[in-house]
Amino acid sequence: MSNVEQLTVRQKFIMNNLMEKGPLTIRGLSQQIDVSERTILRETSALNDWLKQHKVRISESGGLLHIDGVERDLAKARESLKEIPHLWMLNQEQRQVLITAQLLLADEPIKSAYFSHQFNVVEGTIGFYLDKINNWLQEKNLTMVRKRGYGLEIKGSDWHKRNAFVDLIYSYQPLSELLTFLYDDSKDYLLMAFFKVTFGEKLTALTKQLIEEIYANIPQINDIGYFSAYMHLLLVIKRTESEVPIEMPAQLVQEILSSEEYGFMTGVQEILHKHQINLSDGELAYLALHLNGGKNLFQADNEAKGLDFELEDLIREVVYLTGKRLNLKIICDEDLINGLIQHINPALYRLSMGLEVRNPIIKEIRHYYEHLFGVVAYACRHVFSKYNLVIPTNEVGYITMHIGAALERQQRQEKELSLLIICPNGISTAKMLQHKISKEFPDLKTIETCSLRHMQDKIKNDYAMVVSTVKLDSKIEPAPTMISPFLLKADIEKIETMINQLRKDRVLEKKTTPLPVSEPDEVGLDFDVANTMLKNFHLKNLLAQTYPETITEIVDEIHALDLISDKKSIRRLIAKREEKGNVIIPGQHIALIHFRTEEISVPFVGVFRLPEYIETKGVGYILERVDTFLVMIARKNERNYILELLGKISVALLEEDSLTEALRFGDLKDIRNELVEILNKEEEQ
Repeated sequence: MSNVEQLTVRQKFIMNNLMEKGPLTIRGLSQQIDVSERTILRETSALNDWLKQHKVRISESGGLLHIDGVERDLAKARESLKEIPHLWMLNQEQRQVLITAQLLLADEPIKSAYFSHQFNVVEGTIGFYLDKINNWLQEKNLTMVRKRGYGLEIKGSDWHKRNAFVDLIYSYQPLSELLTFLYDDSKDYLLMAFFKVTFGEKLTALTKQLIEEIYANIPQINDIGYFSAYMHLLLVIKRTESEVPIEMPAQLVQEILSSEEYGFMTGVQEILHKHQINLSDGELAYLALHLNGGKNLFQADNEAKGLDFELEDLIREVVYLTGKRLNLKIICDEDLINGLIQHINPALYRLSMGLEVRNPIIKEIRHYYEHLFGVVAYACRHVFSKYNLVIPTNEVGYITMHIGAALERQQRQEKELSLLIICPNGISTAKMLQHKISKEFPDLKTIETCSLRHMQDKIKNDYAMVVSTVKLDSKIEPAPTMISPFLLKADIEKIETMINQLRKDRVLEKKTTPLPVSEPDEVGLDFDVANTMLKNFHLKNLLAQTYPETITEIVDEIHALDLISDKKSIRRLIAKREEKGNVIIPGQHIALIHFRTEEISVPFVGVFRLPEYIETKGVGYILERVDTFLVMIARKNERNYILELLGKISVALLEEDSLTEALRFGDLKDIRNELVEILNKEEEQ
């Protein structure tokens, strides 16, 4: 038998990939292993020396590596690889993912020596991985305990652990590989290793069968929703076996399981019972949320279900702020408003419940709308943070697509695309080329031709694009693109590229439809309202010891300032926030309450402190201890400038510890100074 131990881990990894997946690009391998292409070639040369004994060879052609040999010899070489544990061939990132996955599912602490043995690396390497893992966990509201003699353990709610686990698998392998594993039962050794270690082969296979049976009776969701549902079903069964159930409020569990939207869960239970799987009501409710994929959960009207604010108000805020940053007036047409309402409504509800939002094309969106994405992210932070909602990157991507499409519609209406063809080959050739281009690109409203002699006069007509059948030396704008008189495939691609780039550039073209400059009187009024809001800032110590008492005292205080008349209406608006668990700033002991109402005469900002902590629900139904309430109330038709200032305050509350400390411990002067500094700060996107 050949001595496979002569090979390095990297060489084993390369050979195993070539054996399992067939021809691979040198560039792809170098990126996966994070080494140069020259190193890949050096390693394959060493592998060929070893493969001589099997009469097999790795060949390179056009940047592609493939293994040559008769099937009998290839089988022998493949057999020799079975001596190598698959886990030894994982790269650094994949090892970190698998370590994190095991810790997230662990019922007790795990020693780092276990991982050292599992991956055949020294403990120092494991320590290096753990530092990176810890940083990642903090972003997921989780922490890692690392104690000598105790081991490694991840602390946090099981809700956050499950969401983190599903995030992990998406960083382990591309979505296409994950779907192939689920649909086609691929033998990808990396995924087989992951699922074998975390769930075991039996549960992995059973859950594939279960999810297929379940979705035979539920309207099909998209691929990414289907895979996420598969992962959450795996987690539900695994955690039930480990006796680590999900914690959800009993009222919410009852609401979900008794609602018509989740009537399909009766059939799901029957399928599970058939396989001797019995879940608690909490796990059934949790599973229902993920099996449904966010569909049929939400009201079709403008009010976000349970969040008690009108989405159109927020959407108009986001669009206004985006336009302001771009110095563009973005028209909130019906398509934009309806498109965003239909998309954001379920997304906000999922976010308020601590459910993840997936976006498989986020990289493409960020690349195509590079500048616009950053501006929309800024606008979302300042608008949604007032409702203690952090819009994740994936969701910002979807919102960017809607606004980008609206801008493109707007640009098409403002200036139709036009093309000039410069063709010295005769009128018949020019007309034939004009007809071909018109047929290929019906969106081009104006296509005209001219000879070289008339070029200078024609170009003055401000065409969006210019093409020529000959190379031109003259410096004209826009720069002409050379094409063939026969309009070859390459020429069509050139024109497509020009059109796409032109539309993309126009989306962010500052000179088009500039944002109207506010009248001096309007600007002065904005400043007056802002100054009055700061002047009337209110700080009060309450006596309340429960949440209902706190609401009552806050409303009484605002009423005493002659700002509201209907206390019952305001009390209802504040209570609605806490019911849905979306007012708590995680880990800060502060609740943020913001709403817009016709009941208030001027915008109000106030801080109310309690003598002792009270417990209330946070995101993901985690109990949080709170002793400070920041209340921000705006008028129903509030001025955009004031809404922007309130957004700055809420963003600072989420991102700056100095404001948190001032609100909880500072006096009136401390807080006012902090607020003035925040409101005067010119933020970058």
